[in-house]
Amino acid sequence: MDNRNENYKEIILAEAKEIAINEGISKINIRTVAKNSGIAIGTIYNYFHSKGDLLIAVIEDFWKGAFKEIGLTSFSNGDFYQNLEIIYNILYIYISKLKESWLEQLSLLKSKEKLLGKQKEKEYLEKIHHIILRLMDMDNNLKAYPWCHIITKEKMTEFIFDNMLIMLKKGEEDIGFFIEILKRI
Repeated sequence: MDNRNENYKEIILAEAKEIAINEGISKINIRTVAKNSGIAIGTIYNYFHSKGDLLIAVIEDFWKGAFKEIGLTSFSNGDFYQNLEIIYNILYIYISKLKESWLEQLSLLKSKEKLLGKQKEKEYLEKIHHIILRLMDMDNNLKAYPWCHIITKEKMTEFIFDNMLIMLKKGEEDIGFFIEILKRI
């Protein structure tokens, strides 16, 4: 594939994301993307075989964007609680930018598109879960983590992750209270 073709795909995806952000994900359609990007409808179908494929690409791109800043190399400091706060803040900022415009509209998608979107979301959320577990291992102060006689690291990670998701869904800006509770456990 030459660079021009790769640019077409990027242009199409960028236009679809722009529509999702400004008008909502349910407003994405091939004709509008073609018109706004100046790319023929047939060319769009060469890259995205259906509207559903384009919607899934937008959803996946959303999660990729959030993960550009989240990775183990981003956490040179071994302090688990500081790193947890960094992850939460990145996710909070990224999700709040898009939440009002289209994340809530995912329920309006067709069943197949919704299922594929949820699968992509699940893949990325599992990555966060694994990062939290690894960050726990990186903190020397948690090597003999205080809750070890009660539950496993995996269960503790699940507890932390589930509560972070609840807080993000509620739009809770500050994770400080939750981190203070974790420190006291």
